[in-house]
Amino acid sequence: MKIYQILLAAALVATASFSAQAQHSHKPGAAAHGHKAAGETHAHQSPHGGVVRTAGAYHLELVQQAGEVHVYLLDANEATMAPTGTTGSVMLLTTAGKTSTAAFKLTGDHLVAQVPAGTTVRTAIVSLKAQGKSLSARFEKLDAAAKTGKAVSAAYQCPMQCEGSASDKPGACPKCGMALVKKA
Repeated sequence: MKIYQILLAAALVATASFSAQAQHSHKPGAAAHGHKAAGETHAHQSPHGGVVRTAGAYHLELVQQAGEVHVYLLDANEATMAPTGTTGSVMLLTTAGKTSTAAFKLTGDHLVAQVPAGTTVRTAIVSLKAQGKSLSARFEKLDAAAKTGKAVSAAYQCPMQCEGSASDKPGACPKCGMALVKKA
């Protein structure tokens, strides 16, 4: 089993170095900084202090406020875009294991959905129809961000991409034990 993990890790490292070069080709319709996976975490600051995820050629930023979830539509350079005509909803998964769905309402330069009273959101799955495109992004560990008052931004992950391995600091993957690598 360990030989398989070593061989797979070597293949991933070789692929990562090739894909890191390909990521920054700035193909039309791709995010300007070449993120390769929808919904991945950005290691840099977000424009409104929330959590940013890639959604197709765009980005979505989720900001939690008392009893509300705010979502900003961002372009490939992470500048706020006018959400005119944008519709959608958010599925909220709570720390109590309950699920609810809330529709977004257009408010100025972003969208707002109401969170049920007394709810601590663990995960939010945003689904939007913007500029003729369907966009979606998953925001996880929001309850940890609410406790600290900061957005959780994982800058390190397992090269094997094990679930639950993302971290904001270097270390080892809790599942496979491999050293976490800095995200590009």
